[in-house]
Amino acid sequence: MVNQLYIEQLLNSMRQFRKIIENKSQTTPEERAATVMQYSALKFLKKNKSSTVGELAFYLNLSKSSATQFIERLVKMDFIERVHDQKDRRIIHLIIKKEGEIKMIKMKKRFVDNMTKIFSQIPENDLKEFIRVQTKLIEALQKEGK
Repeated sequence: MVNQLYIEQLLNSMRQFRKIIENKSQTTPEERAATVMQYSALKFLKKNKSSTVGELAFYLNLSKSSATQFIERLVKMDFIERVHDQKDRRIIHLIIKKEGEIKMIKMKKRFVDNMTKIFSQIPENDLKEFIRVQTKLIEALQKEGK
């Protein structure tokens, strides 16, 4: 059986890691404005053409009202557009616009560049081991979810 102290240390480490990665990946005011959630939303909409507000809310783990406010910001930034369903006007589809696709690509490049600087300080074997352990953890969590 795994020691509970190890689990607490692991969870604390994961929280700190996530927080530091988010902070280090966004070094300029422009990058801080382009949040991880915005990137996630744009990537989801690129992959899932014509998604609804409810589908995006579910993916981002947001309430529909929070998602609506978030979507409004993306529309104002000209990253996405709302399109009413042809058969049921109550349904609104979200479509990523060219500007949103460009922004998503720029965000990913900036993030990868920033992370490359950070992770270049870690020996390659340690990175490989880190990836191996994370992959095992992800697989275990996915199996448990089924």
